[in-house]
Amino acid sequence: MNQFDTPSPVRGALDLDRYGGQWIAILRRRIVDHDKDLERLWKRIEREGLEEKAQFMLVPPPGAAPV
Repeated sequence: MNQFDTPSPVRGALDLDRYGGQWIAILRRRIVDHDKDLERLWKRIEREGLEEKAQFMLVPPPGAAPV
């Protein structure tokens, strides 16, 4: 069986206790902001002029089954 490892979108491991169940905005493999509401997060990132550079990801809540 082949195993493929995908690189983490951020440096190091994601802190599920801190970010679980929230959207995170990532820029250059660093979390630059987070919020439970994607629209609020988007508006803050847009005000900073980073909406075209940042990536967004929903972090599963702690204890969620892997997909």
